[in-house]
Amino acid sequence: MLSIVCGFSTAIIFAIGTLASARCSRTLGAPQVVAWSSLVGLVLVGPFALRDGIPTNLDRNACLLLAIAGVGNVLGFTSVFLALRVGKIGVVSPIVATQGVFAAVLAAVGGKSIEPLIAFVLLAIVVGIIIAAKSRDPAPIPNENNLRAALFASAGAIFFGLSLFAIGMLSGLLPLAWLLLPGRAVGVFALAVPLIVANRLRVTKATAPLLALVGICDIAGITMYAIGAQQNIAVTAVVASQMAPMAAVLAYFIFGERLGKGQIVGLVVILSGVTVLSFLQ
Repeated sequence: MLSIVCGFSTAIIFAIGTLASARCSRTLGAPQVVAWSSLVGLVLVGPFALRDGIPTNLDRNACLLLAIAGVGNVLGFTSVFLALRVGKIGVVSPIVATQGVFAAVLAAVGGKSIEPLIAFVLLAIVVGIIIAAKSRDPAPIPNENNLRAALFASAGAIFFGLSLFAIGMLSGLLPLAWLLLPGRAVGVFALAVPLIVANRLRVTKATAPLLALVGICDIAGITMYAIGAQQNIAVTAVVASQMAPMAAVLAYFIFGERLGKGQIVGLVVILSGVTVLSFLQ
């Protein structure tokens, strides 16, 4: 029951965060949104990391994995926010929801070949992404380019998957705050600080609360997912992946974004593949 509740909470939180990040990305640009969300996240996570102190088992390998997690997280967010500038939420969010699949594949490979059934499901997910990217859109948004959106979203899912894989390797070894810290610290030092120095870090009255919401949803969503995964990672992952249809529905009512039949088919294929793979792992 805890896994279902936490997975559902994760889905809602990430769906809300996706809508907020879409509005901010289309107004300010991806680097600005990543910088601000990293700043907010660091403010939230930093005190807990300081409270926990430097972990005694923070060796060279752990530092390398933390670096991979941090860089992967920042590149993932940047790619997704670029996708949201040129693509609808209903197209981008289901592709991003496959991030757990890439993490699971990295964990499963471990020097051996992937099982045929898993390979088939992965192929089905790729087909779903292609369908969503190439299908006709009945009501395009400004500057829409579904192919670019799908490519950026796919890159984001891969980077996020790499980050999740690194975090998974450290799960149970380091406190949660230290697992969350790298992504926010890398974002601050790689993007926020240079933008501040160049006097180019921008914010408007309309986007300020949304930027704060993006950072809060990021931390809250991952925390809820981590709690649920401790009991049952497969159930938590499946329920959490429903953030994609939730985000698509919310985007329809809030932004008026309508999807074509082909795009809906692609969304269903992707989410079905994610669900099957979650139970196969």
